[in-house]
Amino acid sequence: MRKEEAKIKSKAVFVLVAFLLSVFSVAAVAGQAVPPQPVLHLGAIVVGLEAGVAAQAAPLPPPVPIPGAVEHAVNGNYTKLQISPKHEYFQIKPGDEEEFTVKVKNKEEETVSASPRIEIPPYGEYFLEENWITVEPDSAEVKADEEKEFTVKVKIPEDAEIGHYSAQVLFSNDTIPTPYPAPFPMYVNAFKFSMEVWTPPKILIQPQYIHDRIEAGQSHEYKIQLENKGDNAIAINPEIDGGRLHCIGPDCPSEIPADWISIKAPSKVGALSKETVKVTVNVPADAKGMYDGSINLNIDDPSIERWNQEVRMHIKVWKKPTTPYREDFTVKQGEKIRVEIIARQHAYDRYGGAEEREEPSFDVALTTREGGKLKPEPSKTVKKGEVSLGMEYLPPWETSSEGMYHVMRTEYSETYEITNATGGVWTLDILPKNAESFEYTIEIGE
Repeated sequence: MRKEEAKIKSKAVFVLVAFLLSVFSVAAVAGQAVPPQPVLHLGAIVVGLEAGVAAQAAPLPPPVPIPGAVEHAVNGNYTKLQISPKHEYFQIKPGDEEEFTVKVKNKEEETVSASPRIEIPPYGEYFLEENWITVEPDSAEVKADEEKEFTVKVKIPEDAEIGHYSAQVLFSNDTIPTPYPAPFPMYVNAFKFSMEVWTPPKILIQPQYIHDRIEAGQSHEYKIQLENKGDNAIAINPEIDGGRLHCIGPDCPSEIPADWISIKAPSKVGALSKETVKVTVNVPADAKGMYDGSINLNIDDPSIERWNQEVRMHIKVWKKPTTPYREDFTVKQGEKIRVEIIARQHAYDRYGGAEEREEPSFDVALTTREGGKLKPEPSKTVKKGEVSLGMEYLPPWETSSEGMYHVMRTEYSETYEITNATGGVWTLDILPKNAESFEYTIEIGE
């Protein structure tokens, strides 16, 4: 009996929840906001649930609809104007202006009076001033199925702050109704635009990303080149910018500890000149893994946004192995053994000051269970390279240089061969030198 009662209760609650979700979902899709809904007598529904349990199959009383509520939600009780375009985004410099043509078409069966007005949203990075915007004509009578054009002009004053702004031009006061208090009205017939007020940056930064690997217990120095193309000196104050990691989990890099990094930099970059910021990373002997961080250059240039003043760093810390990697394999009597080992070096940001690496090499040994041990010399050594014709990772001030090649990737391989091998279990030992990683191939037989 209790199980049956629980089933009826669960079913009734499920129907109620499904009804509520469907009402709010339809409203959200139709109007992008929830219109007023019929009042649901939850107390009556609860009583109905109890009654249903007692009677085993007593139907729930239907909710009493509010006259016109569904029609209002579906059809919308507002003036139907077709605005084209509805949205615009653009970049503009202080002192410049931008102009748009907005078409307003009357989809009603009677004439509509359109008197555009400016609305500044009560949110955003910066607040646009109404006197920056003009709309012509300031009013118009739009007949049924007629289309009128309005010209929207945006003029930015010379002293406007660099940043992002937004506004909307309203062609009617109609708003989307909501069943709850809204922080600001959602207008139906509006042309919305957002803009970025910007100026070209006066300082060029190279590089803005340092990617390198450092052996535990070692240190590397990186150079960040700054070029001031302006007519006045610009102050800088580089510092370590921590606490900006956005990755959480066992596979994510750790934050570079502040005490690993030291910075040497001038206090300013002179007009039409270059300066160098030196960043040294000292890795302790007990460190290992991947680390992320950034250097905030704190450039006193409002044309450079906060994010673009950072030099991001990704450091791989590794330890030199002292014991070899080991792999066992089985060979038949008289078969041939061929071992190929490959290591690759990728071009990290060489203009960030990463040092040239020594070429990878390997100590290789092949032994048998019977105690035989061979330390063969490689029968073949191959070096392969991938070279860009100076099109990647170049500082802005070197783009006109001639004959610049950039090594993107280098591959080193060594091949070891043994003919007429003794049958049984063999062991391959590989001790890498100056290699971040390696791969191997063991071929047995012809």
